[in-house]
Amino acid sequence: MILAHVGESLAPHDLWSAWHADPLTLGGLLLAAVVYQRGRSRNRAAEGRRPWYFGAGLVALAVALLSPVDALGGVLASGHMVQHLLLTLVAAPLLALSAPGGTLLRGSPPAVRRALPRWRRRSRLTAWGHVLRHPGPAWLLHVGALWAWHAGALYDAALQNPVIHALEHASFLATGVLFWRTVVGVRAARVPAGLGVLLLFGMAMSSALLSLLLTFAKDPWYSGYATTTQAWGLDPLADQHLAGAIMWIPAGMIHVIAALALLIAWIRGTEDGEAPAAPVVTGLVVDAGGSRTRGASASPAAAQHQRTVR
Repeated sequence: MILAHVGESLAPHDLWSAWHADPLTLGGLLLAAVVYQRGRSRNRAAEGRRPWYFGAGLVALAVALLSPVDALGGVLASGHMVQHLLLTLVAAPLLALSAPGGTLLRGSPPAVRRALPRWRRRSRLTAWGHVLRHPGPAWLLHVGALWAWHAGALYDAALQNPVIHALEHASFLATGVLFWRTVVGVRAARVPAGLGVLLLFGMAMSSALLSLLLTFAKDPWYSGYATTTQAWGLDPLADQHLAGAIMWIPAGMIHVIAALALLIAWIRGTEDGEAPAAPVVTGLVVDAGGSRTRGASASPAAAQHQRTVR
C-alpha cells in the first residue's frame, strides 16, 4: 500500500503530474504479477477468465494507489472516497473472482510452498480461515472497516500517519476480498445466490446510511481537509457532501447491479433445476472432488448429487 501523502498540498494544475511511484506498492504489484504468471505456466487447466480478472484487479490497485487519484485523496475527501471505492468495489471483487491463491502458491519458490503449511498449522491460521470464510464474519468485518475508517479520528490519523494510512488501505482490500469471495468467488467458496443477494442488500444499506450521514452532515467531520479544499473551489463541508454523494450513488449502483446479476442467476438456476452451490454455513465447504472438508455441512442437493455420481 501507499505509505504517505508528502510534500505541499496538491493544486489543480499539478494533478496529472502527481503520479506516485511508491517502491513498496509498485514492487508488490509487480511481484504479484510475476509470481502469478509463473503459477499459470505450470497449470493452465480450467483458467477461464480468472487471469483477466486478476490482471484487472492489479490495474485497479495501481490506479488507486499510484495514480493522481492517491494524491487527490490527500487534499479532498471526495478524491479519497474515489480511492476507497476503487479498493472495495473494483479491485476487491475482481481479485475475489480471480481466486488467485492456488496459482500464486504454484508460482512461489519451493521453500515458500514447503514452509507455508507448517506455518499455517503453528499459527492456527486454518481455524481462523474457516471463521473468516463464513459469510457472517466476512460481512461484519467489511462493514466494520468501512464505518471505522470513516470516523473522524481514524480518518484524520490515516491522513497524517503513513503507517495508519497503509493499514486503512490494507483493511479495505482484505475485508473487501473476504466479503466478495463469499458472494462471487469460486463455486466451492461462495454462498447460494439467494443469500448472496441478501448480503449485497445489507452491504448496500450500510453503505447508503454512511453516505447519507456524510452528505447531510451540518459540520465537516475531517480536520485534515480544513485548508486543502479551497484551491479546488470547495469548502470542506461541500467536499464532504460530494464524498457522501459519490459513496451513495456510484457505490449503490454497483451493489444493485451485482445483486440483480445474482438474482437473475438464481432464478435461471431454479428454472433449469440446477443444484445450488454448496452453502458456506459453518465456514467450511465441499470441494470440487466431492470430498467434504472437516466440519463441513453440504446441502441436501449437493449430497444427493454426490450419491448419484458415485
